[in-house]
Amino acid sequence: MNRKASVSILSPISAMGKTGKALKKRRLAQFTTAHVVTKVALDDTQDNIDFPLSTDSCTDALFLGGVVSESELTTTIKTLAALSNSPELIIQNRSQLKRLRGAVFDFQRIAAEQEGTGTSLTSRVSSALTGQRWADAKVLLAEMRIRGQRPKLGALQRWTRECDAASTADGSEGDREVLSVLDAIMRTAESGATDVHPVKKHPDWMPDAGPQTVSTGLFQAALQGTLFDQEKVDDIRALFRICSNTPGPERRPPNLHPAIVYASSSDAIPLSIDSSQASTSPLQCTPPLEPVARHDVAHVPGAFLLTSVLSPSECAAIISASSALGFLPDQPVTSTEAASVLAANVYWLADPPFLAKLWTRLAHLLPQTIAGKHVRGLNARFRVYRYVPGAIYRPHLDGAWPASGVDPVTGEYVYDSSPPDDPLWSRLTFLIYLNDEFRDGQTTFFLPSPTVGILDARPVKPRQGSVLVFPHGETHALLHEGSPVTEGGKFVIRTDVLYTK
Repeated sequence: MNRKASVSILSPISAMGKTGKALKKRRLAQFTTAHVVTKVALDDTQDNIDFPLSTDSCTDALFLGGVVSESELTTTIKTLAALSNSPELIIQNRSQLKRLRGAVFDFQRIAAEQEGTGTSLTSRVSSALTGQRWADAKVLLAEMRIRGQRPKLGALQRWTRECDAASTADGSEGDREVLSVLDAIMRTAESGATDVHPVKKHPDWMPDAGPQTVSTGLFQAALQGTLFDQEKVDDIRALFRICSNTPGPERRPPNLHPAIVYASSSDAIPLSIDSSQASTSPLQCTPPLEPVARHDVAHVPGAFLLTSVLSPSECAAIISASSALGFLPDQPVTSTEAASVLAANVYWLADPPFLAKLWTRLAHLLPQTIAGKHVRGLNARFRVYRYVPGAIYRPHLDGAWPASGVDPVTGEYVYDSSPPDDPLWSRLTFLIYLNDEFRDGQTTFFLPSPTVGILDARPVKPRQGSVLVFPHGETHALLHEGSPVTEGGKFVIRTDVLYTK
């Protein structure tokens, strides 16, 4: 068959009716007797490639679903091969080949996505969805959101088809995990506002515990040395002894200041069960007028505030003792935390009588068990902090601590004093507010909001004599910060609630 005949076989049917039917019959007969093959020589370096061209429009309808005919595919291959062998044409005719380059790029991208062999996030998401690796898909979709990559409509349509999250026959929702993937897909498709702040601050939370009596002048009196009679400074200091003194360079991480731990003598801070019990301590106190009450912090799971734990005079006595001992700065030698101006502190190892009396006031309001572990008491390792304007304790998660104490023989500080057969470990942070005559300085919790990428900031307003309790360590630790004090100064104690290990 000559080339002219070949072309006539491939030409489209241009007539309808009897003439068209006759042409179609003739072409069908020709195709059954001779399958036409056109040999295209690409160049001298390649073998001749056979491209079978269908001569039947019916056959073309079956080829690639009828989207592209066999002849069109052959022409496309020939065109691309010719251009590949003449790269100078590609360079010289960029504008003329713009549409072709775009079509080739889309073809390569879609093919890679369908086969899961692409390196782009879009193709990796497609591969995960095809393989029903739902967790992988959600991770990759989250990365797309973080990087600000918005998928094209075609990809979104394929992804939703892959999920196939149809409702069940009874009208109920489909598979929950698949629905969560759909949620991730649609969140990725949204063009979220770029000016939305990642933290949504809520109003200060305060307990419904009657009017708050704000402490007056404690911070200024402590700074000016008028909080207590200066003639009693030596008497107050005599109630405490140094049980540990770690030089700054030996601390972990190294610090510009030493870590000095003071152990108090019995009833150095005289907490009384009732006002009839007198004390000879130079730090005189009276107990709270109201019983301790518990108030769960709204929207912060596991956090609660205990009010009336300490009286104003008991808070003042602790501040007086700490001021007499002397607050030391906390300044790591090689700190990269430029945003944090840390509080000055006093490390106080509380005496057993003080701990026992304090425990009696509030033990019944604490969780008696956490994760099957039983509550046992308070950690003696008290950290008294003084925050001044500009000081902030950056967002962090509190770690767990063992039960610290004093060696009964040497009298030295022991980091873990619990016996090997009865180990204790902390599970709750115990934050005592000693004053409240300052501006701001809240304890702010940061929790995930219903909107991905937004944190809910839930500040708790300090209240003198109250204790903020919340989980830490392995028991659903809460992200929080000591928000900056903008005016005045804040005194607070951090210790822990101990449980069996």
